[in-house]
Amino acid sequence: MPSQAKPRPVTVRRVAQQVPVIGPSAGMDLRTSPTLMANERARTLTNWSLEEPGALVVRPGFVLFSSGTLGASRIQGGQRVYLNTALPTANSTIFTMIGVAGQLKVLSDSGGVSAAVLSNLSTNEYFFPADRDLVAVMDGSTNPWKSTNGSSWTRMGIVSPQAVSTLSSKAGGALSTSEFEVNFTYKSRGLVTESNASSAASTISLTSTANGSIEVQAANSTDPQVDAIIVYARNKTSGESVRRKVSSFAQQGGAHSTYTITSSVWTTNDEEPTDHDTPPVLSFGVVWKNRWWARSATRTNRLYFTQLFQPQSWPALFFIDIPFERGDSITALLPLGDALLIFGATKIFVIIGQTSLDFEVRPTIGSEDGAFGPRAVAAIENGVVHASASGVYIFDGNQDRLLTFDLDPGWQDLVQNTASDALARVAVAYHQKRKELHVSVPRRFPSGTDGEWILDLNRTRTTNTPAWTCTDRAIGGFIQWDGPETVAGNRGRLFSWHSTQSLVYEEATGMSANSSNLQADYEGPGLTLGAFVGRWTDIRGEYEPHAGNLTIEAVVDGISQGTQSVNIGAGLAVYGTGTYGTARYAGAGRRQFTKMLPLSANGRSYVQKITYSGQERFKLFSYQPGIQPETRSRDFSD
Repeated sequence: MPSQAKPRPVTVRRVAQQVPVIGPSAGMDLRTSPTLMANERARTLTNWSLEEPGALVVRPGFVLFSSGTLGASRIQGGQRVYLNTALPTANSTIFTMIGVAGQLKVLSDSGGVSAAVLSNLSTNEYFFPADRDLVAVMDGSTNPWKSTNGSSWTRMGIVSPQAVSTLSSKAGGALSTSEFEVNFTYKSRGLVTESNASSAASTISLTSTANGSIEVQAANSTDPQVDAIIVYARNKTSGESVRRKVSSFAQQGGAHSTYTITSSVWTTNDEEPTDHDTPPVLSFGVVWKNRWWARSATRTNRLYFTQLFQPQSWPALFFIDIPFERGDSITALLPLGDALLIFGATKIFVIIGQTSLDFEVRPTIGSEDGAFGPRAVAAIENGVVHASASGVYIFDGNQDRLLTFDLDPGWQDLVQNTASDALARVAVAYHQKRKELHVSVPRRFPSGTDGEWILDLNRTRTTNTPAWTCTDRAIGGFIQWDGPETVAGNRGRLFSWHSTQSLVYEEATGMSANSSNLQADYEGPGLTLGAFVGRWTDIRGEYEPHAGNLTIEAVVDGISQGTQSVNIGAGLAVYGTGTYGTARYAGAGRRQFTKMLPLSANGRSYVQKITYSGQERFKLFSYQPGIQPETRSRDFSD
């Protein structure tokens, strides 16, 4: 029996042998020496999919989704937004936001792009937290903006009046001869959002019951979202301690709006709000426990949060300073059930909330590292994945487990040779439809160029070891259509934007690189003879016929033996597709190629490289190099 491509050497016999490498689809291993690597593992798997145990399959391709470029610089952020979608209906508001060149644009579901819907933002990264009613944009430089439809944007929160009201007595009414104090606020009725009142209030004393009314003249707001004014008042003479709501009325035309108070029996017991502050400058945020949570842009370990059920009210004292060590800061936020995970660069804190009213901040004992940035975290089936300086981990709420042990040399190459601002843009996305975890990186080993590492969760389950492959894509971030889509087939689609250009692509669709050939590279384990020298005679491989080009390259003792082109059956019938007239004949579903190796293929170790270039779903099942080893070890040094 010929020996497998295992760590042990080939059996030494006088006859030629075939050393099979069968089903090389268990993922990459950069840490193990090639000569100790199991035969189903590989050193290089670029643009291959691991979805079919027993075969290497060229991974699905990608196509340009946006209709050309979206701006003059790289995309700064993107998000699929779902509003009013408790049940997906025709009334749902679903759209895709793109931030580029200081502007926000809407990317239609057909790839068209709108004109700028908001301008004069910063050159920072953009993030789009959203709840059921509104979406906001946070850029770490300007106060957040918000929208309910993606097209019209106004400031988040409402600025309080800057001037006090003008009061005058008026005939009629039933007010007593007392001193009254009056103030007012601005309101947006559509989102039921109200501002604070001005810092000072106006007072007036009524000295005659004949003049039992107060005319309130309030300056109109220039904020386009304000459509109403609310008047608050108290009777100081009777000892009232707080101002209560008198009435709400529509903002009138002109510079001022006027309202007349005729009775001191206030319409409600609602007190004048004092905690409806507008949000400070924020970097990124999430929605959790009926509140919005966001990191301060100026004090980076400070986490602000809103009033309960009031996403636009950010009280000045509603914040938590996370007690990071060594000057660390908040790099990412992610809700996980009753816990809010707060990632630093080196550690994870957890905010526990049994209800929306009580919270407890705890450090995590079992966390090994933090996260590069806000996009470097993603929730998957049984935990949260976070990419950090020491690797990619999965956190289950209690402890971390390293997923990139096999990629460690490549990951350390990334960390040691990449600037911190580029690492902060590392993006992680879980493509639930294909059960793949994508990690885009600005430096992929060993090429040193952009790419992404992909973890196949299904293959990981069958091998009980993280099964990684990679692509050569230049990806700046991901957009997932993972909400309650109203159009059949939309849910589960994955999009990405280019790392340097303003282009959006759809992932895992078709079999081409945006109508060009997709190139898939493979480098297998090292087959060794130990101390013996052998003549590597030939190479055989089993494959599925497809159009495209296949080249093979044998590397013996680290020296390339040149590349050879293989005819992989372009135009040949695959099983069940061959026809002659109206009859159907069986074709070949699996075929074998054979190539002789040059006489220079003489040495102790053998590594196989294989490259496919084309636009079809090519499959490689196995390959077998032929070897005729010497019968004994040589008695001299090389």
